[in-house]
Amino acid sequence: MAATWKKLAYSDDVPQLTLFNAAHVMLASNVANVAVAVTLGANEIPGRLAGNIVALTATNIRTIANVEDGAQACNAVRVAAAGAVMETDFAANGDMMVSVANTAAILGIGANGQVLKVVALAPAWATDIGAIAFPETATAATRANITAANGQGCFQLDTLEAYVCTVAG
Repeated sequence: MAATWKKLAYSDDVPQLTLFNAAHVMLASNVANVAVAVTLGANEIPGRLAGNIVALTATNIRTIANVEDGAQACNAVRVAAAGAVMETDFAANGDMMVSVANTAAILGIGANGQVLKVVALAPAWATDIGAIAFPETATAATRANITAANGQGCFQLDTLEAYVCTVAG
């Protein structure tokens, strides 16, 4: 039996070689079934801004990605220059980021028995908490009998709650 051949494409359906009128040309379709040539220059990619498919420039791509011209990749030097913090700024367990006079600084972990407090408007570790003293203990019934003074504290034993006097009567 003789072979039968059927033409699968007609000349109207085949892109004409004349569409490739220069190097670096690709075919695109802005309308169904109509091929157009898009010539790509150096550092261009095919894409579409609003209308037809075109060769997108670096400026077009930055606009689409919402990146400013001259933007640079992030690294530790740029992060530090911007005043931001990176994980590598913390060298040891327990390091804390603090602010002294609106300048960020690392405060290392304190020693056992120390508490964090503010001294001369700066955070620091100390053994004396310098806070409200709780010289008296009480229960709910006896707390009312304490002679109140502003800033005086008491520790309520039955509930393990701390109280401070803010208005002396």
